[in-house]
Amino acid sequence: MPSHDSGDIRVAVIILTVNQKEKTLACLDSFFGSLPKYARILVWDNGSMDGTAEAIHQQFPDVAVESHPRNLGVASGRNSGAQLAMRLFSPTHLLFLDNDIILTDGFIEGLLGPFLKDRNGNVGQTQAKLRFLNEPELLNDGGGCRVEFWLGRTTPVGYREIDHGQYDKVRPCIACGGAMMVRADVFELLGGFDSQFDPFGPEDLDFSLRLQKNGYQALYAPEAVAYHEVSHTTGGDGYSEGYAEHRSRHWLTFMSRHASLRQKLGFYLLGAPLIAIRILWREGKKGNWRALKGLFRGILRSSGR
Repeated sequence: MPSHDSGDIRVAVIILTVNQKEKTLACLDSFFGSLPKYARILVWDNGSMDGTAEAIHQQFPDVAVESHPRNLGVASGRNSGAQLAMRLFSPTHLLFLDNDIILTDGFIEGLLGPFLKDRNGNVGQTQAKLRFLNEPELLNDGGGCRVEFWLGRTTPVGYREIDHGQYDKVRPCIACGGAMMVRADVFELLGGFDSQFDPFGPEDLDFSLRLQKNGYQALYAPEAVAYHEVSHTTGGDGYSEGYAEHRSRHWLTFMSRHASLRQKLGFYLLGAPLIAIRILWREGKKGNWRALKGLFRGILRSSGR
């Protein structure tokens, strides 16, 4: 499909939140004064109990808010927000944004740039540059994510490096979901984020890799810069039994889809034993034996037993 002309662009910004009223309000405040006329914002409130929706209605009456009675998880929450945004705004592009991000001027235009330069319709997704909000000289993400299957590890490109402009060129990437834009038609074609990864991750990396397997490019767009506080809303109870179960099950599902045979062998022969030893040592010292139970339960459920 050929790319859109700039006059045809309509961007729906989808922000997922749960019980983070002040962070969400700060994120929304960073838009205003620089929000392009072709962009609309939808906040999907994933079951907040802290008055988030009411505060948004009062302070930002032009922002659409949908309050869901319960937390659907990240993938399903974003998918539900995208479906509603497409009904309300008929967008050409969807911008998925974490609620703990503060934008700089020209952010949306920076993410749109690679799409507008693409005359063959190959670009399906773009990823922003993120710096740490509380350490603004340091990079949080300088070009998507590095996936090390054999170590069971994902790390943002340039993580915690001082930003000297070393990651200021457009290049292919595995895009993370915290500040990424995708063509609406491609999002629909791929069926959105996979709800198998609820309540959290790595639904964003899975989406980007599926997008690329379907012949589209995911590009890092360094002209789109934002500051990230890096907070989490998946429970706040540390390395719990449930967290360990989800993490292990989701990683094995992700790896089964996207890792090569060599990478899988490396993980099972080296990465998995190292991870088990590290968790045993760290959580065992705390007496958190339920985390190990969750870890192995996630492995068993991933294998279908």
